[in-house]
Amino acid sequence: MCWLLLLVSASVSVAQGDITIDLSTAEADPLTGQFCVLQKVCIANPPASLTGSGCAPTFPPGCNCDPEASPEDSTCAALETCVGCRCLAQGCDCDPTADNPDSLCPAGDKCVECQCKSPLPPGCDCDPDSSEPDSLCAEGLRCVGCQCKNCPQSGSDRLGQGSEKVLNPPLVFVIDTTKSVKPDKDSIFNLTGAVTARIMKDRINIPRFQLISFNDYGPAINLNVKLELDTDSVEKFARATRNLKFESYNGGRDSKERLAQGLLVALQNASPKSLVVVFTDNGSKDLMLEKDIVRLRTSKEIEVFIVLTPAYEGRFNGPSLPAFSRMGKVFLINEVGADSFLRQVEEFEENTCI
Repeated sequence: MCWLLLLVSASVSVAQGDITIDLSTAEADPLTGQFCVLQKVCIANPPASLTGSGCAPTFPPGCNCDPEASPEDSTCAALETCVGCRCLAQGCDCDPTADNPDSLCPAGDKCVECQCKSPLPPGCDCDPDSSEPDSLCAEGLRCVGCQCKNCPQSGSDRLGQGSEKVLNPPLVFVIDTTKSVKPDKDSIFNLTGAVTARIMKDRINIPRFQLISFNDYGPAINLNVKLELDTDSVEKFARATRNLKFESYNGGRDSKERLAQGLLVALQNASPKSLVVVFTDNGSKDLMLEKDIVRLRTSKEIEVFIVLTPAYEGRFNGPSLPAFSRMGKVFLINEVGADSFLRQVEEFEENTCI
């Protein structure tokens, strides 16, 4: 039996090709008593006469198998499968030992422990914080809040890589300046100030800011609603908001205000896909304007937030609250909290482009 230990492996030459036979797998044949080896024979350096005869398969450079071959014709060893055109261990998508481990993975994926995995969080298409955030997006799309989106006004070059920073939605503040709000003006200023501070801190790229005030001089909309500022400067926008004055006039002797008028004028003047944020503390007159408001909001794809601060002083079972909820998204600040409102403003701005 000692001679078997010496013949762990042997090499023979057939037709000038190198063939390796592994004798360590030899088993005794019960019929003949001889030791037999049953294995796939691989020719490491096949001669041209063999490869040119059509008997041996040929593969492109870097390949060692045919992914369309049947299992019996596969050139991969047992416990291996042909992935792409490379023999890999069963269950593997890629070869981490290869010169380019990611070559068998979909674009953007990385080869990690022989599995192709996305380097992005679940649900994300791209990385907005990378040096080339648009590189994983299709041509013409931009990386916005980890999603590839169409931003026609933001500009892109012919390769789909953004040539300019993505533009976020224009922002409009519509503020009730009647005297009933005056005791709580600091609440409004705190919210608007926090919004503009985050815009400056996070460098959110908003191209247009508008400030609109509404009061109650009577039924005339042109007397009640005023466009205070239209600018591309967030600093001027923040300063103008802080300088608003809160007073009441002849038409404002009842509790309801003119939110519907203020919102209608804001929608008429706002750019498409803007974010309009309305601040008031009470119900509204002129609710017959609701249809025009909803039509304009929908046609111009504008997002409307209606903030009731610090607490809603109107009737909860009255017609105003249901109308507000149809005009936009309502925030009862004393219930949802300022942080929730600010977070939703920031998320909308950062995750939306124009």
